[in-house]
Amino acid sequence: MLVISIDHPEDARRLAVDLSLTFPILSDPQMNVIRQYGMKGAGMEMADMGYVVIDRQGRIRERQIDRQFGEHVGTIVRALRQAKGPA
Repeated sequence: MLVISIDHPEDARRLAVDLSLTFPILSDPQMNVIRQYGMKGAGMEMADMGYVVIDRQGRIRERQIDRQFGEHVGTIVRALRQAKGPA
């Protein structure tokens, strides 16, 4: 799991510590990666909330703009398991 944020690196590090995250935050203030994955907010210069699931071959299996993605964890976990494929 990886979080992508428009925050500058120091702010992203502080957020990870504040939230006790066990996964990295990629700092992307110019939104290069955010744009590549289609997660730029419509009509605004900021990232939209949501998730992208990428399989082991690097293919996008699921991409959703979802401002309440925390409430849809089950859907995200299923998409991750499908992308992972057989163990």
